[in-house]
Amino acid sequence: MQNDQIQTIKPGAIFIGDAHAGASRPQFLKFLRALRSAQSLPPQIFMMGDMFDFLANTTYVQRFYEEEIALINELSRKCEIFYFEGNHDFNLREIFPRAKVYPNAAQPAKFICESGEAVQIAHGDLFLPRLTQFALLSLRNRAFLKFMDLLDRALKFKISKVILKSQEGKNLYKKMPNFKDIIAPKIDFYAANLIIEGHYHQDEILYFGEKKYINLCSFGAGSKIYEVAKSEKFTLIPKNLNLN
Repeated sequence: MQNDQIQTIKPGAIFIGDAHAGASRPQFLKFLRALRSAQSLPPQIFMMGDMFDFLANTTYVQRFYEEEIALINELSRKCEIFYFEGNHDFNLREIFPRAKVYPNAAQPAKFICESGEAVQIAHGDLFLPRLTQFALLSLRNRAFLKFMDLLDRALKFKISKVILKSQEGKNLYKKMPNFKDIIAPKIDFYAANLIIEGHYHQDEILYFGEKKYINLCSFGAGSKIYEVAKSEKFTLIPKNLNLN
C-alpha cells in the first residue's frame, strides 16, 4: 500500500519497536496472538522496524515466520498498520500488502497529531556516516537478495539458518551513557519538533532545544508497548505486557 498522504496519529494507537522475533524470543508472536483474540483492537499499530531477527523477500525466512506474517496480514484487515522497515527487516511490501510499509528511503515519514503538531517517525538507521549507510542499503538490494536466495536454496537454506541462529543469544539492551551525543549530529535533519525512533533500544526521551526526541525500547528485551494518550499534547504512555 502506498504512503502518499500525511496520516493522523489517533488516540489509542500503539507503538511497538525492535521485537527481534526469533526462536529464542517468542514475545512478538504471543503479542500478535493476543491481538487476534482481543475483543477490540487499537485503531492503529506502529511497528517500528526490526520486528524480526531477519525478514526479507527470501524463501526460508518467510516460511520460518509464517505464523507471524499471517497474523500481521489478518490484523491489517481490521486496523491500520504502519510498518517502518529496519536493518533486520526490509523489502516487505509484497509480504504485507495491506499494511502501510515505509522502506528506508521513505523515512522519516511525517504524521500529524490530533492537536495538529507534526511528528516524524523512522526506524532510526538514518543519517548515518556514508559508508555505513551504503553498506546497509546494499544489503537491501533486490538483485543481491534474489541471488542470495538462490544460493541459499541451493545450500538447503544454510545461510538463513546461520543468520537466524547467530541472533538467538543477542543482548538487546545495553545502556548508552553518551546516547544524546550519538543522536545530536542527526537531529537537525529532522524538520518536526517531535521525533520518534526505535533502533537504539534505549527507552529515553531527549530534548534538543524545541525538539523532543523519543526513543522506544526493544520489545524483545522488555515486552513494553506505548499507547497514544487522548490529550492536548502528544503523549506516549508506556505499558508493560504480561505475555506468559
